[in-house]
Amino acid sequence: MISHGFSLSTDLFETTTPGPHFINPHCFGEDFANWLIANIHNPALALSTPTQEDFGWVILVTHHEQVFTLSIAIMDDSPGMVPAEWRVDISFEKPLNGLRTWFRKPPQDSLDALAGIIETTLRSEPRFTRLTRV
Repeated sequence: MISHGFSLSTDLFETTTPGPHFINPHCFGEDFANWLIANIHNPALALSTPTQEDFGWVILVTHHEQVFTLSIAIMDDSPGMVPAEWRVDISFEKPLNGLRTWFRKPPQDSLDALAGIIETTLRSEPRFTRLTRV
């Protein structure tokens, strides 16, 4: 797996009241995922509907025919805090099907370009503070 990550602090998203559909009480980030979908303006990207995971939310991003995973999660000690600390990661994992995929070079250039798009989008919001690449 290859990846890029960002950490940030913001008061923009819900951190205190879990949604009735949350699979655990700390699955915050659905509103953050929807914010990202609404604010990533790039016709080269296809974004899925957010999907809940046990750690937060995931958006599948297709870029140059490669599928990447965009993960959004509140940090463990931040539920209930305003502002809260968040983590956003973009990663590529080799598919498990097809022997040939294991011998192809990972799409590092596409991942780097996608990370730049995500970083630009995150930096466009003035209520995101302490934005750092990790």
